[in-house]
Amino acid sequence: MSKFEEKFVKSRVKLLKKSPFFGTILLHTEYELTDSIETAATDGTILLINEEWMCSQTEDNFNGVLLHETLHMALCHIDRTKDLSDIMLANIAADIIVNGIIKDNSISLPKEAIYDDDLKHLGVREIYSILKEKQQENKDYISEKYGDEAVNECLKKKGDSASGEESKVSNKSKWEDVINKAKTVAKMRQAGVKGSGMSRVFKELLDPSINWKDALYRYVTASRADFEGYDRRFIHDQLYIDDVGGNRVHVAAFVDTSGSVDEKLLQEFLSELFFAINSMRGTTGHLYYFDTELYPQGNIEDLDGVPKPVGLGGTSFVPIMAELDSLSNHNPHVNTVGIIYTDGYAPMTWKEPETSLLWCISPGGIKNEVIKYGDVVRISE
Repeated sequence: MSKFEEKFVKSRVKLLKKSPFFGTILLHTEYELTDSIETAATDGTILLINEEWMCSQTEDNFNGVLLHETLHMALCHIDRTKDLSDIMLANIAADIIVNGIIKDNSISLPKEAIYDDDLKHLGVREIYSILKEKQQENKDYISEKYGDEAVNECLKKKGDSASGEESKVSNKSKWEDVINKAKTVAKMRQAGVKGSGMSRVFKELLDPSINWKDALYRYVTASRADFEGYDRRFIHDQLYIDDVGGNRVHVAAFVDTSGSVDEKLLQEFLSELFFAINSMRGTTGHLYYFDTELYPQGNIEDLDGVPKPVGLGGTSFVPIMAELDSLSNHNPHVNTVGIIYTDGYAPMTWKEPETSLLWCISPGGIKNEVIKYGDVVRISE
């Protein structure tokens, strides 16, 4: 066994103990030792490793580099950016994402690794567009922002994948299977990634039964799904995966406080909603209470708890639809999602909004078929 193989095995075991999710991914990672590159890279299907350079890294950096390149493969970054004109900027955008994941999970990276706290939550193509615009404004922006050493490293990386269309599909399918296995291991271990609620996220993602909590979570996260069911915030609390479209999501949550909503169930609903939104980087939300008017309560990601209900008058959905249209019109590049918690007893005399809409009907509420537009989930006690 070579020195690299010894360190590679040790790294996988260590990561498997620290994070069953990451460790399981590495168990399915193939590599090739080569002198054709100076450090480490990937062609989208296997790791390409310069053994001398890799073995010179500290144990922590060794783990970080392995994970860095593996996440590029798992996210199919090469195939998803191959049509972009500036390979260097595409590489930097992809590095910002994977290094954000790694650093957020307290795994070390070489000091020259690119990191951008302001952009790490965005999609790879969205970051690329931002960087390209910045570079057009100032041709030295990239070097000044990230340093010459990091930029030169990105210039060396290859942008070619070892694939035709058939191979591309096969590679994507492979990583879907690996991710599902990693989820299963993480579920059994209920450990691996630091942060509140991680095991709970895995439970919900892997539980085949659909309840209202699961439906709510999936509705919030679906618009930022990465490769078929693996969400960017998959790493709730520090384990997240890049989204395909790069679109940001804003959740407008409206809670009926007209007097007929059970307070205990309301708190449970809001807790689930806060959990879903705060588990997704790049997703924002605003909470409104409503009766015949709207009572904005603040940004959901900034709230420390459940605000005391206000309102208690009659019920009208008209102000909600107007607010959703306003949000959508003022933020055309953000995917606005509306969620309404109500018993539904109010006239359905409103104009159909342009946004996605989820009705969460409280116990004893109206029948599903009465809802004119949107998806419906029933809240059970």
